Amino acid sequence: MVPVKTVLDTDIGTDVDDALALALALNSSEIELLAVAVVSTEVKLRGRLAAKILKTWGRGDIPVAAGQADTFDGRAVSANPVNQQAVLTAADAAPPGNGIDLMIEAIQSHPGEVTLVSIGQLTNVATAFEQAPELTEQVQRLVMMAGAVEHERKIEYNVRCDPAAAAYVFDLPVEKVLIPLDVTTRCQYREQYHTKLAGAGTARSALIWQMFQAWQETTGRSEPILHDPLAVAVSFVPELVTLEPTCLTVATEPSETAEIGQIIPGEGRPNLQVATNVDVERLESLFAERLARSNERRRGED
Repeated sequence: MVPVKTVLDTDIGTDVDDALALALALNSSEIELLAVAVVSTEVKLRGRLAAKILKTWGRGDIPVAAGQADTFDGRAVSANPVNQQAVLTAADAAPPGNGIDLMIEAIQSHPGEVTLVSIGQLTNVATAFEQAPELTEQVQRLVMMAGAVEHERKIEYNVRCDPAAAAYVFDLPVEKVLIPLDVTTRCQYREQYHTKLAGAGTARSALIWQMFQAWQETTGRSEPILHDPLAVAVSFVPELVTLEPTCLTVATEPSETAEIGQIIPGEGRPNLQVATNVDVERLESLFAERLARSNERRRGED
C-alpha cells in the first residue's frame, strides 16, 4: 500500500484526542505525514505541544507551525483553553513559520496527492483555501471531524468555535468526508488499555500518558472519546465508516429553526460524504493496537 500523503490540522492541547490522533498518525505506516498545522486560541502553545510529540517520536523532520488564532469572520473566539502544557519545558520552543503557508506549500508540493485531515476548528482550512483558491484543484480530499447531523448535541465544538469557517469549507468544490459526532461518540479508548500505556517506560508512552493525565484532571473523565483518531483512521481505512452523499450547510446566523453553528440540510447536489455508521469494534481495536506501538523501544532509546 502506498502511504497516504497527509497534512494534519489540529487544535491540540484541549481535548486529549488530538494528541492521540497525532500519535496514531505517527504510528501508522499507511500515513506519510507531510506537515502539522495548529489552530485555535493559544496557538503558539499548542504548536509547542505538537512539536514536542514529533520530536519525541524522532520526527523533528516533519514541519509544524502555528496558524490562525482568530475566527474566519472576526467574531469573538469561544475556544476552550489548553490544559496539557504541564508536559512542556523551557526547551520546547514555539515552532517557527506560519501554519497557513505550511498547509498551502505541502499541498502544492504534491498536487492531487494530499489528504488534508482537519481535527480542529476549520479556520486554518478556510483561510488557506481563501488565500490560495487553486488548492481546490490540487488537494485530493479533505477529511474533517466536525459537526453533528442527527446527534442529540445539535452543535459540535469544532463548528461552534468558527461557524463561518465551517460554512465556507462545506461549500468548497473538493472531495470532502465529514466525520460527525453521530459516529465519533460511539468510539472510546477503553480504560482496560490505560495501565499498559502508563507502565510502558518509554519516552513516547510517557509523554502521551502525561498529556492524558492532565486532560483527566481537568475534565474528571477517564475514557476519552476517539473523535479525532477516527478521522485520522478513516483517512487510510475508509471502510471503517459507512458514507452517504449529503447536502449540508452551517447556520451562521440564528433563525427560528437553527442556532448558530448548527448543521442543517442544504439545497442542491450533495457536497459531502457523511459518515452515518462506524465499525466501533474495529476502530477501537485498531487504535489500541497502534497506540501500543508507542510502547515499543527504538534502537538506542533508554
